[in-house]
Parts: sequence; C-alpha cells; structure tokens
Amino acid sequence: MDHLLNKKEQLQKINNGKGIQHILDEAYRILDNPILIHDMDYKLIAYTENTVHDDPIWNEYETTGMVGYDRLVFYEEEGFLEICADAKKTTFLLSDKLKYDRIYGKLFTNNDIQIGCICMVACYNSFEDGTSKLFEIVCDILNKEFSISEYYQAYGQAYMETLISQIIEESIEDIYMSSSIYIGLKDYIRVAVVDITQCDPKHTKLACFRDMFKQARPDFKYAVYSNYIVIIMSSDIAPIRIDDLDKLYGIFEQNNICAGISRCFENLNELPKYYNEAVNVLNHMLKSGSKHRFFLYDDIFTSSSDD
Repeated sequence: MDHLLNKKEQLQKINNGKGIQHILDEAYRILDNPILIHDMDYKLIAYTENTVHDDPIWNEYETTGMVGYDRLVFYEEEGFLEICADAKKTTFLLSDKLKYDRIYGKLFTNNDIQIGCICMVACYNSFEDGTSKLFEIVCDILNKEFSISEYYQAYGQAYMETLISQIIEESIEDIYMSSSIYIGLKDYIRVAVVDITQCDPKHTKLACFRDMFKQARPDFKYAVYSNYIVIIMSSDIAPIRIDDLDKLYGIFEQNNICAGISRCFENLNELPKYYNEAVNVLNHMLKSGSKHRFFLYDDIFTSSSDD
C-alpha cells in the first residue's frame, strides 16, 4: 500500500505545460508500463518509446501511426468497442488473444469533449489493486494539458460536430463512437435548432454564435449543421425549465435569433426524429410571424402522437 501511495504522490507532482510527451514519459517512469495515446480517429498522438516490442496493437501504432480496419474488427469481436463506450472514464481490456492486459481511458478537453484515448500495456508489471486510480490521475493530468491546447479544443469540437451530423443523417459507421456525445449530458435530452437568418442572412456567423452559446451554456453540446446551430440540451427532469434557456435568451433577443426545440428523449439514436421535430416547429412558428425566441414542440403540436 505504501508503494501505491508513493506512486500517487509522484504522479501528482507531474507539471502541466511541458507537453504531452513529458507527461507520458514521467508516467511511464513511475508506473513502469508503456503508455500510448491516440485521437478519436485512431491516429497516434504520442507514446513512450523503446518499450514493448511483442504486442501487435502497439507495433501497429508504432509502425503506421494508426490502426487499420482489421484491428477495429478485432476490437469489436473482443467486445473492446462496447466496453470502452460504456466506460465513464477508465476500464480494463482483457483478451485471451493478446499476451498482455491493458487499461484504457478517455481523454477530454474542457466542456467534456472527448478528443482521444489512452492505453497502458501491462508488459513489464502486472496490474494490481489501485492501478486504475493511479491511471485516472494520469488521465486528469493529460486532460488539463489538452484543455490548454487550442488545436485539440478545435479538433474535439470538429469531431463532435461530425458525429452529430452523421447521427442526424443516419450515416454513422462506428456506433460506439457516438457514446462520446453522452459525456456530461443528463438523463433527459432535447435538441434545439437555431436559426440566425434574421440577423445574418448569409449565415457567415454560425461558428461565432455557436461559440457564444457555448460560453453561455458550456454544459450543452453544439454543432453547425445545414445552416443551423444544433444544440443538444439535457436536464435531470423531463419538463423544460426557464433556467435551461435563460442564459441563452439575452443572446437570442439582442441578435433576433429563434430556435425550435424538440420533445424530450433519452437515446441519441433517435436524434434524426427529434431534429426534424425541432426544424418543423421552428419553420411553423417563423411562418406564423411569432416574435418569441424559443418554440417548443410540446406547446405547439401537443396533439401529435409519438409515431
């Protein structure tokens, strides 16, 4: 137990600001097992050098900088993709087809946007009680480092927007990756579709307003899609509350912006249906000449069935 406490204290002394590679090298020195990081597209970000040579996954990353289709099939067959998707922060990945056990973690920038994954391979020392807690400390240090990087903040936003677009269009290939959108969301979800046409007819300020909304409500998820700003909202109760909208209302009022808001749902696989609800109620109310800023599907189409 003393050696675990000692490792914890050593990890907590790793300073941010010296780069990802520095953090990995220090963590490797303390935990005595090699560590690798890749982004959401399975492309290598960084790894500890001159370490493991007889692990096929590690070798593939070291040789090509990524893993190919066959490796992703292997991940799915071994249940790794589902296990990782279900993990809140870290999880162990065990397989009879691999020589070494490994532990996996999710990496984030601020606002709970996942930008990558970290994996430590037990090729020199077996995992023990307390390993996951130590590994979480490494993840926390890396998350701080990624959060001060403009590049990875932009990458995370772009990746999330791609996922949201693919879900709306029902074209997503890796259904497990969509789980990253759930991170930070509460149980009850609504989608808002924001129209800025009345203040910006050419839609040149979509990204600007998206970032403005994000600053006001960082707990929501945002994407620019089809000349709209899509907002994935969530709360811990089903009915929508004034508090859910008040921090955005001032921006909407000042800039003559309107939004249609869907009914409540829980599964993002149903996003296409509720996105269309939000678009329909938005268009219906704009045609009516309403001066309100938020249009709720619940209020306008109360007689609609769930079908």
